[in-house]
Amino acid sequence: MIRIIGLTLAIALVAPAASAEQYWIAYEGDVWPEEQGWHHGYGDWEGHYHGGAFRSLEGGILTIDSLHDEGVFDGYIMEMPGQIDPEPGELFIMEWRLKVDETIDGRDPTVALASDQKWMVGFEWDEQSLISVFEDGVNLAITPHVFHDYRLVSWDMLTYELYIDESLVREGSFWSSASESYVAWGDGVQGAASLSHWDYFRFGAVPEPASVWLITALLVCRGGGRA
Repeated sequence: MIRIIGLTLAIALVAPAASAEQYWIAYEGDVWPEEQGWHHGYGDWEGHYHGGAFRSLEGGILTIDSLHDEGVFDGYIMEMPGQIDPEPGELFIMEWRLKVDETIDGRDPTVALASDQKWMVGFEWDEQSLISVFEDGVNLAITPHVFHDYRLVSWDMLTYELYIDESLVREGSFWSSASESYVAWGDGVQGAASLSHWDYFRFGAVPEPASVWLITALLVCRGGGRA
């Protein structure tokens, strides 16, 4: 299998303008992600920008279907050189709502984050679990075939907390890498196939709250997921 985390490094990207301080980027499933500054990277065994997944937008949900071809990868990346990490007194948050209906020959839906200082974390899903790609033995069970809300929180971009449906499930570490300053998500593994549904994907650096529960309340006020 070839992970899109590596393949994205070969894609020429146009970095959007962003503040080096507080920022918040929110994709809500109402339009194609490429209409809101995300780079759409896709391909199959024939190469980049050949083939790709079947995509649809309905009811605020982006569906990515690659079940027809295990060689397909199809995802979104935003590169922000030197602008990802939080400043002192800020907190980095990345959150998304995802349902995985089916996977073939392994995990396929993917989320990846690379910090400005070349530290990285990544997750991959099958129908019943997710793994932390760069941490040994991290395999977390999930209820299959339903939407789950995920949130990654980091103060230092070296360690993170992962919440699933508002419950803390993992305190983990970033991995030292050659990649920097990007966020990516979608159908991420070439050599596997999946049917996945994405309700929203948001990330940013926000003022550090007194506790994670305050930031949870803030994000709920900004808009929750759909049923």
